[in-house]
Amino acid sequence: MDKFRPEEKQKIFYVLALPVALSIILFFLYSKILGLIALILCLALYFYLNSINDSNKKLLQRYVDEVELSFDSITKNLVFEMPFPIVILDSNDNIKWHNSFFRNLFPEKELIGSSIYGVLPSLEDVNFEQRDLSKPVRTEIDDKVIQFHISNVINDELDTSETFLYGIDNTYDESIKQLFKDKRFVFFTVFLDNYEDLRNSTDAINRPQVLGTIDRTITEYFNSHNGVVRKYENDRFMVVMEYQDYQQIYDSKFSILDDIREIDLGNTINPTLSIGAGISGSNPSEIYDDSTAAIDIALSRGGDQAVVKVKDNYEYFGGKSKATEKTSKVKSRVISGALKRMILASSEIFIMGHNNPDMDSFGSSLGVYEGVRFLKKKPYIILNEVPRQIENMYSSTTSNLKELRDNILTEEEALNIIKPSSLVVVVDNHRKNSTEAPSIIDKADQIVIIDHHRRGKDYIKKSTISYIEPYASSASELVTEILNYLDEDFKARTQIAESLLAGITVDTKNFVYQTGVRTFEAASILKRWGADSVYIKRMFKDDFEIVKYKSEVISDSSIVNDMIAIGHFNRDIDGSTLIASQAADDLLTIKGVKASFVLTRSNNKIHISGRSLGDISVQLILERIGGGGHLTAAATQLDMSMENAEDLLKKAIIEYLREEEEDESNTNR
Repeated sequence: MDKFRPEEKQKIFYVLALPVALSIILFFLYSKILGLIALILCLALYFYLNSINDSNKKLLQRYVDEVELSFDSITKNLVFEMPFPIVILDSNDNIKWHNSFFRNLFPEKELIGSSIYGVLPSLEDVNFEQRDLSKPVRTEIDDKVIQFHISNVINDELDTSETFLYGIDNTYDESIKQLFKDKRFVFFTVFLDNYEDLRNSTDAINRPQVLGTIDRTITEYFNSHNGVVRKYENDRFMVVMEYQDYQQIYDSKFSILDDIREIDLGNTINPTLSIGAGISGSNPSEIYDDSTAAIDIALSRGGDQAVVKVKDNYEYFGGKSKATEKTSKVKSRVISGALKRMILASSEIFIMGHNNPDMDSFGSSLGVYEGVRFLKKKPYIILNEVPRQIENMYSSTTSNLKELRDNILTEEEALNIIKPSSLVVVVDNHRKNSTEAPSIIDKADQIVIIDHHRRGKDYIKKSTISYIEPYASSASELVTEILNYLDEDFKARTQIAESLLAGITVDTKNFVYQTGVRTFEAASILKRWGADSVYIKRMFKDDFEIVKYKSEVISDSSIVNDMIAIGHFNRDIDGSTLIASQAADDLLTIKGVKASFVLTRSNNKIHISGRSLGDISVQLILERIGGGGHLTAAATQLDMSMENAEDLLKKAIIEYLREEEEDESNTNR
């Protein structure tokens, strides 16, 4: 008996393909016995077909041909009649063929021969040859949402390739998703920042009207957006609404902040709000927790702003006014008592500021060191190196306080002796990666933060006490208040008092910026402890080289947007960041300059120091590129070239000024 020719065997394969596939499915999904029997029957059929005589071959051949033709016909009809938009592209991504369902999507366009990118702009970024074909492309056509699936077909004989696209209408699914998004809950926690100060500073005759207007403004604002408002304390509100209504508040950038700030009914100080919003939790409890986490950040950044928690990120609105100084020192006294208890309960206390420390960072560290020493506990200051800006302070304190030098450790030395019972106090900083020893944060179970910078999203989350007060001039001011409440018999040694006063002096630019009543009160305490302001003046004297370098920066500066100065210091030398910050201060003395930025090289990175007179928030500008600080002083570090860093800075400035203009125009409408 003759054997079938190769092409005939191929056709037999097509005949057997379906029964074999069904047998395999039967074997694995239903019954192994029945599947095995079916496979045996398929095998028997194959051998039967392969051994039939010539008289039957013609009959079989005709059967195979009929099956092939039927399959061809069915396939073609299916392609034409399938209720999906289908389109075939040639090798140049032009439309070669389409079915009627695709035609009906674009009744007014000529399709054959047209580029698919002109018909479906959403496919512009798609490389049909390299794309992951398992992922469909989402497109919007009029009011429909269609996902196009892509398949490439290569014809080796003709050396051509074609792209096959078919679409699935997901409009209904998308509408359900949107409905779910629109109807989910949003929680707001709303605080009146300065309730006590506002109440105490307003005449009794005007007080009910002022407080009543605030309550009414808050209630009417959120009610107008279909929110439910509940006041649960004199200065605290909780609001619940749907996401679709929250979106209107988001688009207006929380205009309620401006509405409250502008209330003037005999009150001597402006009321301000802090708002925390939670929107992405999986249940009401998680959403509420997100809102409380957001309000904590809003308050720690100085208030008068809204913070929205979106998963693990935060968005900020407002924060353009100076933090209001709190007249009450109750919190300082409470923090002092809590810190005292933690110190007494700890075996060792490790104190550190931010990397590349300045006088405020090192001065406040010395202040905490003195308090721990007074309580007869073992204090250590973590300091990896002595930068130029604190050389004078370091030399003075370590030469006069003999035990101090032995109690200053590097990060590596601190890691060798830290214990679970140790306490870590972080001053003048609240961000882990900016500390002098990030690894210490990982090992510590008890952490206290004392800082005056507005809190950013990368703050140390596992702190036991977080005392962040942006109204304060400096960390040295906060530490001085804490020390004053530590014990009635406490008195810092003269060198420590002078270091704290130097920290206040450098951060306030000689008591000019960010200076409140409590700043002068802290200075008077330090004077009583023996601080010599003349000695501090000598501490600030610069070398001739530094003065010369600052002149270089100023001469290489330019003015952008008629009010912002940008300078450069292209030398990567010891103390370059100090020169940059001082030069930024000097640029503010130029007539018409409201803010200044100086870029310099430091440790193979670009450091940017920002300063302002208060009209422009350098904090909000530098936060856009990963920095932080407060209204009038901020900084950041970027791992890129100086040219790219400057481009990024200018972009952030333009975005900030544009938003300011938009806010101004919205206010004036």
